Formats: sequence, structure tokens, C-alpha cells
Amino acid sequence: MSTIVCAVSGQPPEEPVFSPKTGHVYEKRLIMKLVESSGACPVTKEEITKDDFVDMKVNKAVRPRPATATSIPGMLTLLQSEWDALMAETYELKTHLDTTRKQLSHALYQHDAACRVVARLLRERDTARAQVTQLQDQLANSRIVTDAAPQGGDEGEMGLTPEILQRMTECMKALSKTRKKREFPDLAPVAEVQKLACVGSHPTHQSTAPGITCIDVHKSDDHRIVTGGVDSQVILFDAQKDKLAQKLLGHTKKITQVALHPHRNIVFSASADATARVWACSNDADWRASYTCVHQVRKHKAEVTDLSLHPLGDYFLTASRDKTWALHDLATGRVVRHVDSHEHGFGAMKFHPDGLLVASASEDKVVNVWDVKEQKIVATLPGHEADVETLCFSENGYYLATASKDGAVKLWDLRKAKPLNFQSLEGDGPVNAVRFDGTGQYLAVAANSVQVFNFATKSSLAATCELKDHQGPVMGLCWGQHARSLASVSMDRAMKIYNIK
Repeated sequence: MSTIVCAVSGQPPEEPVFSPKTGHVYEKRLIMKLVESSGACPVTKEEITKDDFVDMKVNKAVRPRPATATSIPGMLTLLQSEWDALMAETYELKTHLDTTRKQLSHALYQHDAACRVVARLLRERDTARAQVTQLQDQLANSRIVTDAAPQGGDEGEMGLTPEILQRMTECMKALSKTRKKREFPDLAPVAEVQKLACVGSHPTHQSTAPGITCIDVHKSDDHRIVTGGVDSQVILFDAQKDKLAQKLLGHTKKITQVALHPHRNIVFSASADATARVWACSNDADWRASYTCVHQVRKHKAEVTDLSLHPLGDYFLTASRDKTWALHDLATGRVVRHVDSHEHGFGAMKFHPDGLLVASASEDKVVNVWDVKEQKIVATLPGHEADVETLCFSENGYYLATASKDGAVKLWDLRKAKPLNFQSLEGDGPVNAVRFDGTGQYLAVAANSVQVFNFATKSSLAATCELKDHQGPVMGLCWGQHARSLASVSMDRAMKIYNIK
């Protein structure tokens, strides 16, 4: 008996149909699909429809088992192959799932990073807008001041009038009389100062320009702190509430020095942009209120490195790398006296506590003492082997501390006819700041760490403690009242506050 085969597939059909029109036998499911798609016989190419087919009655063919399924070992082999295929497919699916998860995680990380960048850009935009607004206000104020100021070259310089000199002399006499009688019953003893510990760390300035360069603490309020940073911002910080009180914007380069007026709500700042600014509070009763720039010193042509307030509280001086220093009237902002007779740029300059002497550190590695009345050098203090960048008088007026980039700290006794270097100390790196406490008993040195010294005798300092909490060079520090607290700032962008435990 001959086997019937499909004219299309050449295989025995499972459900055969016959077409009288073409004379061929087909597999029904195949020919129906072909007719639906083309409407013609795939063999003769004649037009044909589904009605042209006749079902054939034949014995259904039973497919034989594959040779591998004719025995138990063969069936086990089939099952093993199917299991292996299933496991391989499962492994591929898991691999694809892990890859998708990693892609999703990376996409989420990129999204989070993008959100943080957008948030930072929004903050910078808001800060820039605030700076533009403040600069516009300052420009308007400066125009008013310029229009009101006298025209001409040096007509704005007032000069040290007899009235000013008389006031300074009377202030000096009054202070020198009372200074020897002062007592400090609340001064922290050495044993307690040795227990100074960090109680707060605050990143008060921007992270985009990291580093805080200077600090000052109010003379009668340890909670009022002002700092200046590389980000050109001046920050007023409320240590009592552990939060920023005011942000003073206007400088365009890093801040080199800041100071707080001891009796008024006024902030002073000096900058590498060759200007110094005086900021006044809008509310005399609340120092946390908003501040505006009331005076801007533009007398210098290079970085203003230091500023200092006269004991009268009505005059302040500025020193610059342009080899000049100037005395200014706080009430009017006018220059009282501009001294340009020095041969070297100044790194630091401070008033003596009595107000008639000024000490300056210049780029020739020499410290000079000036007579304010004559604006002349009356004493020269040599001995440093590197540039002197910082100095500080003790509050009692007896001592002067000077420090240089090579880590040397020198102590000078000003009670001698010729100031005497009675002791030298070594910082643990380039010294960026030195500061006596309000009594003159303790000296803090800012280098790679904060080193504290105390007068063990009337002419000898001994190490008290060392504070190593900062992660970068310490740039500035300032004592609180009675030496019971200390604040410091560093290039690690942190302001740290130390209290006695």
C-alpha cells in the first residue's frame, strides 16, 4: 500500500484533504493557511478556495516513539536534557535580572546625583541673587556717598587733628592708670584650662571654596562669633543656638581678617579684594538682625591683610600688602591718615591696648613699633628668620607676641626701654595666628593644631595643653571671657568651640 503524502510538505498528513480541482492531497492545516494568505494552490498556482477541498477518510498514523524513549536509560537521558535546558534558561533569566537590577541601581544613583547637583545650583543661584541685590544696594549707597564727598585728590584725608590726638592721649592715660589695678577673680586656673575640650564643630562656610581664615569673639558675649572664609563671606554665628545668625555678602575675594566692635553692633572685615568694610546692624537691641555695609575702604591697592580697632572705639586702622597703612574715622568712613612711607608690604598690624602705639609685621621679617601721633617707627624688633604673618598684644600692654611662617613664636617685653625678646616658642607648623586672652595670662597659638601656653612666671611661659581636633591647618582663634572658652577655625571648613569640661 502506497503512503499518501502532502503535496506541500512531502510528509504523511495527519489530517489529509483532497482537491478535485488540482488532483493533489494536502495537509489540511497547511493548505488552509496558504489559501487564506494567497488564494492559490502552492503547487499548480491555480486559484482555489476552502470549498474546493474534500476531507479524506484514512487511518490516522501514530507517530513512533523516538529511539531514545524506548528504554528507561534513554528516558532518563531525555529528562536530564530537558532539566539541563531548564536550568540553563533559569540561569540566563537570573543573569538578565541581575544586569537589569544593576542598570536600575546605576540609573537611580545618577538621578540622585543629578538632584543633588540641581539643588546645589539652586542654592548657588539664590546666593548669587542675594549678592547681586546687596551689591545693588551698596552701589546705590556708594553713589550717594560719592556725590556727598568732597572732590579732589587728597581732600578726603582728615589728618590727625589736635582734637583727635587729645582724645587718644586722654584715653591712654585713663587706661594705663586702671590697667595695673585690674583683678580677675573669675579667671580659669591652669588646671581647668588643661581640660578644654571640643563641644561643637560647625561648617559655617561654603564647601565649594573650603577654608575659614579668621575669627573673632565678642568681648562681653561668648555666643557672638564672626568668621571670614575663602568663599569671600563674613558669617555671624550664634553659639547659644548653634546656628548662623547673619551672612554678610559683598567681598569678592577671601576674607583676611574680621573683628567685632566691643560696644556696638558693628562688624569689621578685610579682604584680599583690596577693600575693608564696616557692617552696621539695623537693630541696636538685637545683634542678630540684618546688617548693611555702611563704609567701604578703597584706599589700598593690594590685599588688606589686617585691621584693628582703637580703644576709643571711634577709629580703626587697615594694613595692606601695598606697603601702606591707614587710620579711618568710624563715624564718617573717611581716612584720617594714610601712611605710605614704608618699604615693605604689611602682613599684620595691631593697636597697643593703650592706643598710642601700633605694631606691624612686614615682609622684611621685621616687627616695627610705630608712634601713632607721628606715624614714625620708634622701635624695631628683629630676630625672625621668616615672614612674620601675625602678632598680638597682651591686654595689660606688657607683652607682644609675634609669629612667623617657620613656626617661631617670639615674646617681647614692652616695659623695657628697648623691647626684649625674653622667650621663644615653637609651633608645630607655620603659625597663622597668636592670641592672648583678656587677662594676658594665656597665649593660644594656631598652627597645625591649637597650642595653649600660660605664664608660669612673670617672664616665662609653659605649655598648658594642645588641641588636635582640626583636620587641617588652624587659621585663626579667639578666647572667650575669663579663658573658659576658646574658638578656632581651620582650612578644614570647621569652626570649633572649646569649653572647660
